Amino acid sequence: MNTRRITLLVAVVLAVGTGILTLRYLTAINASSQAQQQAVELKTVLIVNRDIPARSKITPDELEQVRRPTSEVPQQALSDPKQAEGDVALITIPQGSTLTATTIGQPAEVGLTFRLKPGMRAVSIPVDKVKAVSGLLQPGDRVDVMAAVSKGTGIPPKTFTIIRGATILAINEQLEQTGSGTASPPPDGSNPGSGGATVTLGVTPEQADLLTVADLNTTLRLALRSPQEPVRSLPAETLEFADLGSSPAVPAVATAPVLPYPIPPPAAPAAAVPAPHDDDGIEIIDGDKVISAR
Repeated sequence: MNTRRITLLVAVVLAVGTGILTLRYLTAINASSQAQQQAVELKTVLIVNRDIPARSKITPDELEQVRRPTSEVPQQALSDPKQAEGDVALITIPQGSTLTATTIGQPAEVGLTFRLKPGMRAVSIPVDKVKAVSGLLQPGDRVDVMAAVSKGTGIPPKTFTIIRGATILAINEQLEQTGSGTASPPPDGSNPGSGGATVTLGVTPEQADLLTVADLNTTLRLALRSPQEPVRSLPAETLEFADLGSSPAVPAVATAPVLPYPIPPPAAPAAAVPAPHDDDGIEIIDGDKVISAR
């Protein structure tokens, strides 16, 4: 009995000791966590309380000041509504996003020149629903430009991919994606599916020259590229016109040469005059003698 009691007493003491140590450990962790939370530096930032469309003017009632940990604050975040006074949204800013200096700008910065990178050119080409991938293209997409060259009557055309990975800067007057998967028509009602649309591409100066020549002499079509595919995965092809051939030549009709004056036909040769002979005479042969008589 004494042995059992001693064993039970030792077990109770060990359990109590383990509980005390565990409680102290959890208390220390909790205290450390609270100390870390108190040591986190908070920063005041501006967030938008509603969706702000691209090219819309920023108003004070769309902004709200909140405090967030410094580690969660993006670079160039704004903290005072006066910093956005008179500015417009360069892109669509979703609700709850932190307002930064890179997402807003002066009205003059919203145009196409602000989006065009140094050394690039903006060139527009006409498209229709087929050439613009059923009207599903949007600004920011990358496309390949294909030029179909006619080789003559009865000869199949030849296609060259003259530009690869060109960026769509605008569709008609639309500079921003709609987010609905289709390009929204501009105020004039034209769209890539109506046959009266234009697509503006960002290209190099050399590609701008090539695109102009191809637009005047070939049929252009755009091919949408995957955003995961490298731009230089395939080389661009050289546009060729030398081997285009021509329509079958019309056979020439032989014509007589034109003479300066008519030439009379040559005179027929005179008929030979037979030698005269006496058809009225009568010859009588008598032996070895010839006796003529009239």
